[in-house]
Amino acid sequence: MEMVRLSGQQGVPVIAAGSDVIVGFDQIRLARLVKLYSAKRRPAFGVLGADAEGYLQRHPEAARGAPIDSKGVYVGKVRPGSIAERAGIQPGDIITAFAGKRVNGTYALDKLIDMFQVGQSASARLLREGESITVKIDFVAPEA
Repeated sequence: MEMVRLSGQQGVPVIAAGSDVIVGFDQIRLARLVKLYSAKRRPAFGVLGADAEGYLQRHPEAARGAPIDSKGVYVGKVRPGSIAERAGIQPGDIITAFAGKRVNGTYALDKLIDMFQVGQSASARLLREGESITVKIDFVAPEA
């Protein structure tokens, strides 16, 4: 029943991967699926954050020397072993720029991060204790 629901057909084989459904043996589409699922994936950035301006207005004690109306991403937590931790990003930092682009909030940061692949690098500008610093972000998988 699931095969008929996915493919609308009763032929075999039926291969389903994500939203892709392949009925029969289709070498070209199978090759695309293999390429898609076997590519090296960039590890997660590793930051739990919030839009800085709104967060700091609700929690002014978290500003730690940064203006309350700071734009960017307020870093609440950093996942151990993540790309962000290896770059030196710390809880309480405010990410104000990434890869030379201004960051106004979490949506903008996510869009910029999504442009990078394994092996690429970028810089990020942070506000830490009211001081502006720059860190290098290396999009590499952690060493096993």
